[in-house]
Amino acid sequence: MATTYTLPGIKEQRAVTVNSRPMSGQHETNFLKRSMKCSECKVVSHPQCRERCPLPCTPNPIGCPLKIGEGCVYDVLADYAPDSSPSIPPLVISCVNEIEQRGLCEAGLYRLSGSYVQVKDLKEEFLLTNMVPVLSEVENINTVTGLLKDFLRNLKEPLLTFRLTQAFMDAAEVSDEENSFSLLYQSISDLPKANRDTLAFLVLHLQRVAESLETRMDIHNLALVFGPTIVGHAVPNPDLMTIMWDTNRQIKVMEHLLTMPITKKNSKIFFFFLR
Repeated sequence: MATTYTLPGIKEQRAVTVNSRPMSGQHETNFLKRSMKCSECKVVSHPQCRERCPLPCTPNPIGCPLKIGEGCVYDVLADYAPDSSPSIPPLVISCVNEIEQRGLCEAGLYRLSGSYVQVKDLKEEFLLTNMVPVLSEVENINTVTGLLKDFLRNLKEPLLTFRLTQAFMDAAEVSDEENSFSLLYQSISDLPKANRDTLAFLVLHLQRVAESLETRMDIHNLALVFGPTIVGHAVPNPDLMTIMWDTNRQIKVMEHLLTMPITKKNSKIFFFFLR
């Protein structure tokens, strides 16, 4: 007999099914053991361990597997993300969860590089199997941050999209702070759902990184790292002059995103992820 549970809490809404199923040995001896299986991401746990399941839930996106050497089949963020909310690539959620579990006391988090070879291996494993690697087995947390940065950096278009990058840059240039944040909020609202959800998730994560004094990564330092990665450029192949011109503007956009106040006006974007 199956029983459905829902974990308490607004951001922890998660349906899991408890089943009694036999676990057989080599002979004919059978054992019954209760287990819980999430209806979204299919994770299995003991009933008493359900509160330890990673949140937000990370459903496995359905699609054809990627093939190394034949180009990226899933080349925009939405192709990696589930249709259900939150529409965030499971790889991003898994990286952030792992980083927050054991990286918030690491000096130079996101600034220091991990193993290039291991990042490459983890990326190839993900592309070949379309499954998130077991990141708890990665010894160096800087390798996990490197995997996250590599994923965001190598999307076909930046997280803020080619269409809206200029609008974000223009908003960050407005001298009046209230108007600047208002325009920034409008640009975020115009993003595709997967980009909007992922941006909100990353912004709150990076704010927590900045709040940890042990990381020595304040808002400005994080903006230096993530400006080129998250903001990018408004065109696919920028020339050298555009790259030079956009550098400071990318940093300014990231600083604004990481200092944007959570108000009633924009809370619907961030509320699902607030802890």
